[in-house]
Order: sequence, then structure tokens, then C-alpha cells
Amino acid sequence: MGEPTPPPEAPPSLREPALALPLGLLAAVLLFDLARLGRSAFEILRTPYSRDYGEGCVLAMVQLLAEKGSYFSTFEDYPFVHGNYPPVFPLLNLPAYLLLGPTLFVPRLLSVLATIGLVAVMAALVRRETGDGRLAGSFALLLLAPWFVQTWAALGRVDMLACLSSLAGLHLFHRFGPEGRGRFAAYACFCLAFFTKQNALLAPAALVLGLAFDPSTRRRAGRVFVEIALPLLVLFGLLCALTGGQAYEHLVPYTAAADYEWDRMRRAYRDFLTLIGPLLALILPALVVFRKVAGTGSTASYLFYWLSNLAGLVTIAKAGAAQNYFIEPYVATLALTALLVGHAMRTSAVAGRAWPAYVLVVALVTTFADMERGRARLPPQEPREFAELYAAVRATSGPILSEDLSALVLSRKPVLVEPFGVLLISRKGLMDPGRIVADCRAAKFALVVSDFRLREIAGMDACLSERYEIWKRLGPYELLRPRR
Repeated sequence: MGEPTPPPEAPPSLREPALALPLGLLAAVLLFDLARLGRSAFEILRTPYSRDYGEGCVLAMVQLLAEKGSYFSTFEDYPFVHGNYPPVFPLLNLPAYLLLGPTLFVPRLLSVLATIGLVAVMAALVRRETGDGRLAGSFALLLLAPWFVQTWAALGRVDMLACLSSLAGLHLFHRFGPEGRGRFAAYACFCLAFFTKQNALLAPAALVLGLAFDPSTRRRAGRVFVEIALPLLVLFGLLCALTGGQAYEHLVPYTAAADYEWDRMRRAYRDFLTLIGPLLALILPALVVFRKVAGTGSTASYLFYWLSNLAGLVTIAKAGAAQNYFIEPYVATLALTALLVGHAMRTSAVAGRAWPAYVLVVALVTTFADMERGRARLPPQEPREFAELYAAVRATSGPILSEDLSALVLSRKPVLVEPFGVLLISRKGLMDPGRIVADCRAAKFALVVSDFRLREIAGMDACLSERYEIWKRLGPYELLRPRR
């Protein structure tokens, strides 16, 4: 007879100092992160101004959707506005626009709610995968720690909703399995992510790759691919047909028409890998120790999700990209790390006692690294100048060119030109800015609000210098009027 199997070791007690102390400190740091998010969200939600260019783009799309039924213009005449995102987020904002008028509060509130949903999904995912509620709550709140999440969580942009939909899709698929009817709810989430942000395809791609990599699910990978891809293609084709092909032009070639700053990509990778250093310190050895587990089941999907997000971070080199591109790679890193920690806890009593100390180190690094970097994107520190800018826009009769698109929409003025989109698209030869330059030379614009984008459009710098004079300087903007 063999030796009797020893009974499983009891889980460590919260009264053990080695566990209680780091757990208490971890809770304090995570609550600090939650309080930081509450404060920044409150500051952003209550301000009527925006210094974020992307928020203005969203408002411009909502304005055109309300007034014209589509924001995918032909670029043959005004408005020259690049519809750089699919319609989900603008459509969610449309009812409030029609009922209440233009507002920054609603898109920002939607982003805050998506952030809360993302925390909830991460908690549910980790709890289901590891069976540990404390681990789930810790990794869920770790989502809020980095400065770039704190910054973008409450801005009226698509990032948080797209990320929530992607992670929810992965979670729901693995909850119901490749044969369960609930998998179609996961597919719906992937569709929602794609029609929120058209490059949000990494989660479904990772899912299919994970199924194909696992011998036990390899045969199902092709069917799942078809079940995901076919509705996406049909719905995207329908969108393109309804917009006369303009949705394709805006979302694919126009969006791809960008300059790339490869040195910025190098710096971004350096910053991101430094921030997730403690997570990498666990992921890399754990993938060796748990290599059989990492290539099977749900862990394989989250592994590919992480790898594809690391590879996809190269897109931060695109002109106009910012550290909001860090958000999904960070979420993917957290999800994979949580699963690997869960595997370690099931196989080692030491890991069961050590994880709070490890997660505490992660929380400290992600919380305090570059904490002040996001301040530039928070509400204006000198709102008086922005109030004066918005008042000048409201008081102007006649056409206006403005790099502050929010000022136009909130003042109920039409957005004639989206400067950054026109700049990039015209540089690639996909449109001719000659109509805008000709109207500039004819002094048809009663007011021009310029930072740097308008002047970089071919012919505009010379026109503004010759035909317009600087009237005021407010915040980062020059206000120009035609010379008399």
C-alpha cells in the first residue's frame, strides 16, 4: 500500500501577520487609487470645457449625426470632418444631445460608467478563474492605479467602452464555453467593441488563437472564428452600404493615413514595460513553470490577448496617439497575471501566503509611477481663459475654423473642418484642402482658433499670416480675425 494522501492544507488565516499586514497595506493603496479616480472624475464631469482634442471629435460626430444622420462625409465639401470611430459611442450620446443639447457631461459619464463596468468584469473574471474573492477584488481595483487610466477614465472618448466590451467578451465566452448558448453574448460584446473602436479586434483574435492552440478545443476554433467574423463582416458591410461606402473610407484608409513617429514608439514601450515591470517579473517565469496550463483552456486566450496587445502597442507611434493606447495592454497584463497567480496559489502554500505582498508591490509601482503625467489632460487649470474663448465663439457671426471642436459644438456652431484629420488625410493625398485654403484667402472665416494643426495644413500657414491677424491669445490658442 502507498502512503496515505495528506489532507489539503487549510487556506491561510487573515489573522496571520504575514498575510494580514500586506493585505491591509494593499487595501489602503487600492482605496487611495479609488479616491483619486473619484476626485479626477468629479473634476472632469463638472467642468464645461475641454482641453482634450478627442473629446471635441466625439462631439463633432454627434453633432453631424443629429443634424445630417451621418458623420461620414464625402470630403468633397463642408463639413470636412473625419469620422474616425464607428457609430456606437456617438449613438449612445445622441439621445441626450437631442433632448438636452450639446454637452460634455454625458459622454464623460458614459466613460466613467464603462470604467466601473470594466472593474466589475475584471473582478468577476478573476473570481471565476481563481476562486479567490480577495485576489479578484485586488486585481480589479489595480485597474485604476496607473496615471493613464486615471486620466482617460472620465474623458468623453471611446477607449473605456471598447476595452470593457472586449474583456466582457472573453469573460462570457469562457464562462459559458464554446458549446454554450451564452457564447453568443460574448460575440455580441466583440461586435460592440468593434463598432465602438474599429481596431478592437485583439480579444476575439486571441480567443480563436487560444482555442486553436489547445489540442482539446482545436476543432472548435474554426467554427468560433466563423461565428464571430461573419456577423462582423455583415454588419460592417451594411454600415458601409447605408453610408454610400463612406464608412469604409473614414474607418479604414482615412484612419490609416497617419504619420508615424518611431522614436515615440520606443519611448512608449520603455515607459510601459517599466510600469508593468513587477507584473512581467511574475509572468515570464510563471509561463515557464506553468507552460502546460498556459497553453490550454482560458489561460491560452488571455496569454494571446496579452501578447497581441504588447505587439499592438506599436500603433502608439501613429501621429495623434497618446497613452490611452496603454489601457488595453495594461488590462490584458493584469488579467493574465491574475490567472497565473491563481495557478500558483493552487499549487503552493507559499504562494497562497505571498500573493498580497506581491500585489502590494505592483500597486505601489503602478500607482506612484509618473503620477503627475496626466494633469495636462485634466480640466483646464485656468478656466477663465477657456470661458473667454467659448464666449468669443458664441458671439461670432459667420463661419468659424477652430481646433477646439468642443467650443464649436457646445456653442451650437457648426464644425466645418476637423483640422487634424484634414491634415493627415491631405498629406497622404486622399483629399485636397484647396477649398479650405481658398475660403481662407477670401477671408470667409469670421474667426479662426488655431493651435498648430490648422497651420500645418498645406497653404494654411501662409494664408493665416497674410490674410488674418492675431486678435487674442487664450490658453494654447491664437484667435485670429480677417485683416481690415
